[in-house]
Amino acid sequence: MKSRFIVVFLIFSSFSSFAQIDINRVLAAGAEDTQLFAENYFGPGLDAVAYSLTNAWFTSAKSKNLGQFEISFIGNASFVTDSQNSFQLDTEDYNFLEFQSGPSIQNVANVLGENDPSITALAVFEDENGNQESVAFTLPQGLANNGLDYVPTAYPQLSIGFLAGFEFKFRYLPEINTDDGAVKFYGVGVQNEITDWVPVLNKLPIHIGVAANFTQFTGDIKLGETPIVDTSNGFLQSEFKAWSYSAIVSTKLPVINFYGGISYISAESEFGLKGDFSINEGPESGESIRDPFTTSSTISGMRGTLGAKLTLAFFRINVDYSIQEYNTLSAGISFGI
Repeated sequence: MKSRFIVVFLIFSSFSSFAQIDINRVLAAGAEDTQLFAENYFGPGLDAVAYSLTNAWFTSAKSKNLGQFEISFIGNASFVTDSQNSFQLDTEDYNFLEFQSGPSIQNVANVLGENDPSITALAVFEDENGNQESVAFTLPQGLANNGLDYVPTAYPQLSIGFLAGFEFKFRYLPEINTDDGAVKFYGVGVQNEITDWVPVLNKLPIHIGVAANFTQFTGDIKLGETPIVDTSNGFLQSEFKAWSYSAIVSTKLPVINFYGGISYISAESEFGLKGDFSINEGPESGESIRDPFTTSSTISGMRGTLGAKLTLAFFRINVDYSIQEYNTLSAGISFGI
């Protein structure tokens, strides 16, 4: 199978290969078992992307003046800990899925992790004559199988100054199609400096601001055929919408400035297996399934950010680190007036 999870995690023009997706193999255990497995397998990956793509909205609490603008190119690396790259699979929660060997409860890789060694599962069922049969399949690997313990994202950003201390920001990537799928992404934000709202604040050697931002991401991953499941149009569809609200502070130095902020993040995600699937083996052998399942989840959390910014005329470089559910290192290059 050639399907890769690149379009969900990687918003880079290079589109490096990520973990191979064999989620349709799990359909050998039936659509209901596949949905439960997929919720545990994909959920942390979508959460990590949501935290990453809502990051690095600000590099200063000072808003740009009317007509000032800045074009930035931002890269993030959201780090994955050992506790975040696997989940506990209890076969008692499933109708047909069992492990080929070992206990009935085992830690298995989610889309961020790796099964080393690989783990073989069974779809155990009774045929029409009451005889027990089983179908073996390998559980899918994740990001760590390609040697990565972080989730990378990158995107451009445009910032424009407006009246009354407001600054508007835009992120956008048009739909990008590859042999493995498609992805698109956009974000909008508004920031306002409140330093002058209270007379005593403008006497301090800092800028103070607030910001609100919205991000939407969609990605489709094409799924190929396996000996267990045939499909000519199957794909994994994912989408999330995320909001972040920040309080920001930064210094007033001429060349190198320091900034920080506290943010609240919330996101709603939805993903599902779409298309037509013909089951060749397992309890639903001989059946055709259209759009096997769709599921959704929500996340929320706090983020603390500290960073530094170097300004040389119209050229700027910044780097910051955010402590959140998936700690994130961000760096950016900006040009503007």
